Amino acid sequence: MSDIPSIILISPPSAKNGEIEMLDEFFDAGLQRFHLRKPNFSTDELSKYLEQVSPKNLSKIVIHRAPQLLEQFPLAGYHYTSTENTLSIKGSVSRSMHKLSELKNFNENLDYVFFGPVYHSISKKGYSPKISLSEIFSFFRSGRLEKLNKKPKVFALGGIRKKKMKRLSEVGFDGVALLGSIWGSRDPLRAIKEFLKMDLKFMLNGRCE
Repeated sequence: MSDIPSIILISPPSAKNGEIEMLDEFFDAGLQRFHLRKPNFSTDELSKYLEQVSPKNLSKIVIHRAPQLLEQFPLAGYHYTSTENTLSIKGSVSRSMHKLSELKNFNENLDYVFFGPVYHSISKKGYSPKISLSEIFSFFRSGRLEKLNKKPKVFALGGIRKKKMKRLSEVGFDGVALLGSIWGSRDPLRAIKEFLKMDLKFMLNGRCE
C-alpha cells in the first residue's frame, strides 16, 4: 500500500487521561496512521474507545487484537500479534517482528511490518536491541525483500527519537513507529508535530536533515 505514511503512532498500552482528545488533535496536525493497541482492553472497551474518536479519523486507525471491530467501524486495517494466523481482512495488514530471521524467512502477504527494538525502548524498561543497525543495513542491501512478489514496508520500532531519524532512513527503513517519544513527552502535540515535519523528507529522500 503506497499510501502508508512513514510516521505511525502507537497508542499507550493502558488508558491515558485525555488520550482521545489528544488523538483528534494529532490527526488535525497531520497524523495519517494510528495503531490502537490496548492489550488489556476488552473488545467492548475498544469499541467504546472508537466511538469517541471523530468519525472522519476512523479510516486512519489500525486495530490490534479485535479484528471483529473492522466490521463495525471503517478502520484502516489490522495488526496481527506475533502468533496470530492470517485472516481475511479489509484494509491493510501488518505484524511486529523482533528477529532478523523473521524478515529473512518472510513469506506473508503483509503491507508492512514493525521491526525492533532498534534502540533501547523509551516506554519499556529493559527492552533493548538484539541486533545491530549495521546487520539490518546489510540485510536491506542484500535485496532479499525486493525479490518477494509483494515487498512489505519495514518500520523501525523502539527508542525512536528525532535525532535517530536520519540514521534509520540511511539504514533503509521505510518509516518509524512511535510510542514513548510522543506519549512520554511533556507536550505530546508538539512532539508529534516535530516528527511529522520530518515525514516528507523521509519518504522522498530517504534522508532527514
